[in-house]
Amino acid sequence: MFESRQHSLTQLQYTVEDSSDNIAAARSLQFCAYMYVSIATFWCYDYICSLHEEWTYLLRSDRSKVKCLYIVTRYLPFIYLVTVLWHHFTPDENPERCWVLADLKSGLGIALVSFSE
Repeated sequence: MFESRQHSLTQLQYTVEDSSDNIAAARSLQFCAYMYVSIATFWCYDYICSLHEEWTYLLRSDRSKVKCLYIVTRYLPFIYLVTVLWHHFTPDENPERCWVLADLKSGLGIALVSFSE
């Protein structure tokens, strides 16, 4: 009987240690989520404030490679941010879908850096 109590106590100790690690991990993920949402909020505000002036300028200018690159570099971060937010806030129990979203996010990140340089 004493051994079963000792075993239960050891299991409870591991559970408490694991739960404190889980709480720390959850807090870290929550902080990341808050940061992504705040970035998305400021980014959307910036896009909305300058959208009228930007489209006025873009509609007047001629079609060119520079204009195309400008549009891609201006709006690709928005698509990237939507993908990141989708990946963080959508509960997904399917590992295959999670990997697809992670690959998509990485590919968009690489394209974003490539086009911006």
